[in-house]
Amino acid sequence: MFIHSIFAVLLVFGAAAPALAQPAKKTTITVSTPTPDDRARQWLVPVDDKNYTQSWNEAGKAFKGRQKEDAWAASADVRRVPLGAVASRSLKSIDLDRNNIAVIRYDTVFAHKAAAVETVTLAWENGGWTVTDYSVE
Repeated sequence: MFIHSIFAVLLVFGAAAPALAQPAKKTTITVSTPTPDDRARQWLVPVDDKNYTQSWNEAGKAFKGRQKEDAWAASADVRRVPLGAVASRSLKSIDLDRNNIAVIRYDTVFAHKAAAVETVTLAWENGGWTVTDYSVE
């Protein structure tokens, strides 16, 4: 009887132990999650194509909260059209110093401006990087 009781206790605690030892599920970056640079470049494609509606739709909450779609389209058009087409874009820097924020800078050559710096700021939202700000100087 004593052995039966010990066996029952071990069986109960042994079965419960693995459930207690498992860590809480976390959001993790996987191979299929675009890097901040990849996501910024993906977002810049519709901007380069003057498809500002698509770029606004693909932006994050902070971007959309700061400006309505029409305002973004007008602002982007004023900034980008005079520069002309993108001739080249190369990564200048990635700043990941702030929690869940990435600031990506590109040295960009436009048809009408040989030396520009584009800055794309992203935030980690809903399991992926989303654009929260854009500037070109």
